[in-house]
Amino acid sequence: MTVLRQLVRLRHRRKMGQSDVARKMGVTRQQVYNIETGRQGYANIRTVERYAKAVGAKVMVVQRG
Repeated sequence: MTVLRQLVRLRHRRKMGQSDVARKMGVTRQQVYNIETGRQGYANIRTVERYAKAVGAKVMVVQRG
């Protein structure tokens, strides 16, 4: 499961709407929809971090090897 999909599931568990996330991110609800559905390609790490912060989560990148 992708990180973004996990964050969307967390948004649902916290009973937050796309409008709630949009308000916290400072973007439109349509932009949140596009991020969640991949309509504008893959979200970059900064966007994912902002989304995570909006739903009360943190994203950690761990290098393996």
